[in-house]
Amino acid sequence: MSAEEMAKNQVSYIFSKEVILKNLLQEGLISDLEYERYDQLLYDRYQMDAATGIPRPNSLAVLEEFELSHANVPVDYISLTAEAKKVFKNAPGYAVQSWLRGGNTIAFLHYWELRNNINFNVTGYETLLEELKSPSSTLTAKKWIEATNAIGLQSKQGKNGGTYAHPEIACAFCAWLRPEFQYSLVQSFFAAHRNWRSAE
Repeated sequence: MSAEEMAKNQVSYIFSKEVILKNLLQEGLISDLEYERYDQLLYDRYQMDAATGIPRPNSLAVLEEFELSHANVPVDYISLTAEAKKVFKNAPGYAVQSWLRGGNTIAFLHYWELRNNINFNVTGYETLLEELKSPSSTLTAKKWIEATNAIGLQSKQGKNGGTYAHPEIACAFCAWLRPEFQYSLVQSFFAAHRNWRSAE
């Protein structure tokens, strides 16, 4: 790994931990155990080691029961519908659909799937993009999943149904949904950046 790639991985790891994970923890969207587990996953994903100046996170004893890979570690998906209901009590589903229609949202979901889903259907994604150019076309979580074989979103029916998302995607949704959450992400990013610079 080149020095430039290592530096980019360090920034990505610190941002993911200090901004995304800590905000999810503070919002009560993940537990302390899940925070520790995701931190370990991020550390390995971005190929961190002691040589980078960032020591491996301290793991809880219970984490030894889990393999540190996305394939084997269970992830508790977060209800976007429930989050939207906190702001739009009468139309949470419409709020989720409005978020899905955004170009930045689709680009983010595409990037997330490429990083996390080896079975992502790129051809289906490109076909869906062409379809969405029509003003009358709408995008739902179910449609996104069926067209692209996505794993970042889940669409559930019945009691407690609605749209669910991986915590990383839920974080992006909450930033769109609530300006105070987005602001806290920005503040956390600058705090993490300052800490990283001071450690150089």
